Amino acid sequence: MLKGWGIWAACMAAVIGGVVLSGGLRAASPSVLSVEPEPPSSSLPPPHLGYGINVRLERAITPLVAPLGLEWIKLWEEYEDTPPTVRLPYQVLFVIECDGMPTDLDQWGDEVEQIARDGKGFVEAYEICNEPNVERFWGGAPPDPAQYVQVLQVAYERIKAVDPAAIVVSAGLAPVGRIEGTCNGWDGNDCGGMDEREYARQMLLLGAGDAFDALGYHPYGFAYEPETDPAAVSNGFAFRGVEMMYELLVEHGLGRKPVWATEFNWLRDWTEDGGMPSGCLNEYEAVFGWMEVWGEQQAEYITRAFQYADEHWPWMGAMFVWNLDWHNYHPWDCEAARYFSLRRRDGTLDGAATFAYAALQSMEKRPGYFGPRLMIEPEGLTFWMDAWEPGPLTATLVPRNDGYRVLTWTAEVATGLAVTPTLVVTTGLQGAPLTVTVDGTGYPTGVFTGCITVTGTTTDVLNAPQTIPVTVTVVELPPRLAVLPPALAFLAGISEPRVFTGVVVPTNTGFHVLTWTATVVSGMQLTGTGTVGVQVTPTLAVTTGIQGMPLTITVDSTGYSRGTFVGLISVQATVTGVLDSPQMVPVTLRVVSWLQRVYLPVTLR
Repeated sequence: MLKGWGIWAACMAAVIGGVVLSGGLRAASPSVLSVEPEPPSSSLPPPHLGYGINVRLERAITPLVAPLGLEWIKLWEEYEDTPPTVRLPYQVLFVIECDGMPTDLDQWGDEVEQIARDGKGFVEAYEICNEPNVERFWGGAPPDPAQYVQVLQVAYERIKAVDPAAIVVSAGLAPVGRIEGTCNGWDGNDCGGMDEREYARQMLLLGAGDAFDALGYHPYGFAYEPETDPAAVSNGFAFRGVEMMYELLVEHGLGRKPVWATEFNWLRDWTEDGGMPSGCLNEYEAVFGWMEVWGEQQAEYITRAFQYADEHWPWMGAMFVWNLDWHNYHPWDCEAARYFSLRRRDGTLDGAATFAYAALQSMEKRPGYFGPRLMIEPEGLTFWMDAWEPGPLTATLVPRNDGYRVLTWTAEVATGLAVTPTLVVTTGLQGAPLTVTVDGTGYPTGVFTGCITVTGTTTDVLNAPQTIPVTVTVVELPPRLAVLPPALAFLAGISEPRVFTGVVVPTNTGFHVLTWTATVVSGMQLTGTGTVGVQVTPTLAVTTGIQGMPLTITVDSTGYSRGTFVGLISVQATVTGVLDSPQMVPVTLRVVSWLQRVYLPVTLR
């Protein structure tokens, strides 16, 4: 945490420049601001990927994972029952098994909570179920996004209750394509599988966005190069199909959440590993033959996929190759998982390295950071203050966590600058508002600066501390006096004297509230030759008022000779500093020998 001089220096770096004004205040001057040019931006976004692989057995970690230079591994409850009980030299994603909708959701939640309790300190993230949009992985029942959202919500609540820093990833959905039909009321569902895009859309509509930190998906490449546009191939079966999943997040206001590719790969041609039992060969080829690639292609596509995601998808988080060690998995002789493996059968337990294994080992990696990342919204505060109404103004900063896990923050105000804000609180949890108050009493007109420093309470927070400039711009927004109409004129006949009444309205075309006073500056004066009458001075019905209140003026023409006579009324604000004050209102009386009248025919009266 910055203290003393450190805070002051950091704030000054954020504020930049300044000139001294009266009263010891320091106001920024546009003429002296100096901003260093930003360095040229890199063509790559900041590192954001997690490089990982699916591992079936923990025993394979040391001999097989270590040479790959990865940061992440994905382990499965299905194969290991419990999460690791020791600190592995990798960040761990642990898949919690689901077999459809639990008959007792509370009891299942208890089991999830125990897994999280056991994994605390050893597991960074939990994936809740696997491919629930496929009947095979939903307990043999038709896919049902509403049921899955219930499962996800319970898991999220239970995991966060015991390990708030744990990352919860929704189940990686299987890319099954544009399925037609309806099952149990769900469109895009044929009871065996549900369109992954429609499944995800329904999840988000049902509120799943509040129950995961990352959206899981399985962007397999099928038969196509990783750069292939999914719109160019049937069913969108392409690695870049994941872009549609992120678009769904954006459409539902969740664009800040990342996507995790919890499985991805290309299927290697089985002939490279030798024979396949004839009893299942035809079935295997019918299902998988169209998507097979040679081993060299698999290696190239995996490395290009990582590269494409690194360069084009700043929203992509951890990516897990499927798989490391299913090469000797034997529940079914024609199990495709073994040909996705980066090891191939050679009669040994660990198998032989494939081209893909060697490529992943030598691939350049730019690992991202999976801890908390401080972000302040907005990046600065600007207060506009009226010198006519000084006083406290309030605004809100929100320290957010733009990364993973949990972020707590503290805030401090820099002293010795022109502006010293007041903070309602000085510590909080990510997303908690930080209320900032500035009192402008005593400031002259000008631009004044201060600074707030926000930092994480733990050393693992990235982008911390952050300095937030606070700018107070004091301007004069005075009232402005206008009188409507700006003059009065009366026409009288010399043989028909009368009392004339007119009204003007002092108004405020500026700010605040204006009060006024009115006085007669000069009585009726002849502009040529003639004689003034009995009433020399116009009469004012009132002499003070508030903006919008009428001012009535009367003139009696009795005794006036023929001619033009002008008097002058002054209307001015009761306080100084009001623009366009005072206003002079001329009152003109013109006396003629006779008044011409126009008479209409009877038929037009």
